[in-house]
Amino acid sequence: MLHYANGNLVTGDAAMQSNVIPVHRSCIDWAPQVYFVDEVVKNLKAEVARGAKLKCSKCNLKGAALGCYVKSCRRTYHVPCAMDISTCRWDNEDFLLLCPVHSNVKFPCEKTRSKKQAIQKHPTLPHLYVLFLVICSLSIIKISCIAFSSNVLLINYASKIGATVTKFWTSNVTHVIASTDGNGACSRTLKVLMAILNGRWVLKVDWIKVCIEEINPVEEEPFEINLDNQGCQGGPKSGRLRALANEPKLFSDLKFYFSGDYVPAYKEDLEDLIEVGGGTVLRSKEELEAQRHKCEVDSSKLLIVYNLDPPQGCKLGDEVSILWQRLNEAEDLAANTLQVIGHTWILESIAACKLQPFVN
Repeated sequence: MLHYANGNLVTGDAAMQSNVIPVHRSCIDWAPQVYFVDEVVKNLKAEVARGAKLKCSKCNLKGAALGCYVKSCRRTYHVPCAMDISTCRWDNEDFLLLCPVHSNVKFPCEKTRSKKQAIQKHPTLPHLYVLFLVICSLSIIKISCIAFSSNVLLINYASKIGATVTKFWTSNVTHVIASTDGNGACSRTLKVLMAILNGRWVLKVDWIKVCIEEINPVEEEPFEINLDNQGCQGGPKSGRLRALANEPKLFSDLKFYFSGDYVPAYKEDLEDLIEVGGGTVLRSKEELEAQRHKCEVDSSKLLIVYNLDPPQGCKLGDEVSILWQRLNEAEDLAANTLQVIGHTWILESIAACKLQPFVN
């Protein structure tokens, strides 16, 4: 769930104000009339009001803003409801949906494929996937992936060179385009960290702009991002070079056990990052004890991870006692034989593409 006030993403106490509009991440991605100018969302309030009047064709509840691409069709859906219908068709480039009745209709991108031969004068990059990210939050997991104002121009350009533009991370993504601040730093988002672990390009928006001006893809390296907004340098390049050299993955041979409470979605993202980085997540105390007693396993390779983020809305004095309690619980599990780390060690290691020192 994301929260917007006056078009800007807000978190923490600011998200509890009366003027805040709560919206699911997937809903804002697929809302037909919502768009962004830089980091500011436009038309959200009107779109929420429009959707509030529409009943979902699957569950019959209101709030269904996603309609069928066929203009004459009156079917509308909640995004999760439509995803549960196997006969719906999706266009992840232009964010369009076809209901089961109209699933044989062609999307705009499918209509243009027959013209492919006419545009072969442009160099084709059949496996190029461009993922757009714009800074929306300092939180790693709670992000919104949105395109900047020249989205239509980008999609048109991408179609000419055989590229695909998507908001969603997949293993096929090769270029992550991230917006940067005045220091050239990008936000440390889940997808940027995924790009580092997979050895993908993490580039400034300027790369796309120059590609459009030149009509052809240009060399990426001058546009590679070297800094994130937490101060880590060189991670994207190190990740790319590590992948090119076929070096072991960052977390190879490491095993992680999560101690204590986490927001479930946040924990899942951390677990995904570990597994993509070649590490192993131990999901039960039984697994942890089994690994502890394997004599061939170096105990320094078994890491107990505790949550360094205080619960949302708790008072400053309570934060300290909660973090101490989490640390003590983790140390009890470690029993002086395993390494205890805060969860941010994982993020720092990925952002730098180098395992960080353990702090006792």
